[in-house]
Amino acid sequence: MTRAPDALSPTVLIIQDDALVAMLLEDTLAAAGYRTVWSPDGRRMLPDTGPAPTVGPCAAVVDLRLGDGVDGRGVLRHLRARHPALPVLAVTGFEPQAPEADLRGLGGPIARVGKPFDWDELLDRLAGVIGGGPAAAQAGPRRRSSDAARARAA
Repeated sequence: MTRAPDALSPTVLIIQDDALVAMLLEDTLAAAGYRTVWSPDGRRMLPDTGPAPTVGPCAAVVDLRLGDGVDGRGVLRHLRARHPALPVLAVTGFEPQAPEADLRGLGGPIARVGKPFDWDELLDRLAGVIGGGPAAAQAGPRRRSSDAARARAA
């Protein structure tokens, strides 16, 4: 059974330049009970000025290769400056041994999922990086990607 996100659902920040992939991420996370906030390049992800939001994201899903020359690792550094303990799931098509996929020195809880990925794997890795704490528990039951595909076909 799918739980629709509401105002109390944990929020996941999505930083992804490919609009189709971002929409699929939003749909998958919503089906798992998360609210989402999307930024195509990380520049508009969180304001640099003004008061900090009272309730921020419980995690972020960040593509390491963004368009227009924006480096996902740089986005992560900026995000860590504001939210050092924010759990992050880095999505990448780079081989794990490639310098662009190196996550060392980026701080905070972080995990990687390689492209192409299975949606269930993404949700499992996200729950793992969140740590199974209250935010993961609030996410409620999630449906498998195969169930979502069947529902769309019906």
